[in-house]
Formats: sequence, C-alpha cells, structure tokens
Amino acid sequence: MRDRREFEDAVRRFYQARNDNDIEAIMAMLDPACSFRIVGDDRLGPMTQRIDDPGTMRVAIQALLEAWDLSNFSIISLHVDGETVFAHRAGQIRYLPSNVCIDTEILDKITFKDGRIVDFEEFVDTLLVADILGVA
Repeated sequence: MRDRREFEDAVRRFYQARNDNDIEAIMAMLDPACSFRIVGDDRLGPMTQRIDDPGTMRVAIQALLEAWDLSNFSIISLHVDGETVFAHRAGQIRYLPSNVCIDTEILDKITFKDGRIVDFEEFVDTLLVADILGVA
C-alpha cells in the first residue's frame, strides 16, 4: 500500500467488518504481530492494556464485538501520514449488555505495514466508558 486511497479504503473495509461483526475479516486485516490498545489510565485495568498476541487479540476483539455496537458511527475525517491513518469518528454507540446508548467521538490511530494493520490505538472517552461499565 502506498496510495492514500488504498489506506483510506482499507480503513473503511476494517470499520465495515467491525459493523458486520465479522471477526474473520477483521483478523485477516491484522498482521500477526499487530498490537491494540484503548488509550487510557492503567487504573481502568484490562480495558487499557496493550494486546499483542494473536490469540489474545481474537478474544479481545470478539469481546468488543459482543459488547459494543458501533454501527451508528460515521467517519468524520481520515488523515493519512505515511503508513498511518488517523480516523476521527462520531455517532452513537450502544453498550449491548445494558442497552445503553451514548453519543461520543473516537480517534483511531491505525498503522499499516505491507498492507496489514500492525498497530491500532483507540482514543475514547475512557471516563464515559468506565461509567457505563460501572468501574468509575
């Protein structure tokens, strides 16, 4: 991947797979050495710990798919810098276990190598998430 549009298209496909709860499509886009974390304070425990093991990654992504519906989220803007895409998204997310809906924004930093995602960092309102989860 070298063209800005290729990166943007890959990010759109990734979010579509997320909306479709398609774990196989998501995992196919991730490099085996991919790391993921929700950026936040360590006091939030596992939610903000870096994941970089393929088996753990699959379990974590499956848990996110089962807990959070982001299908009413939209891409506000995409910014490409080299092989890194910064995606600003906004809309309504739903925490499925309690059916709580909130309007919020997220900034994702997604880095590619050889066409696959090697690093994914998600900047969310961790206080809001902690409140929904009952840990705040």
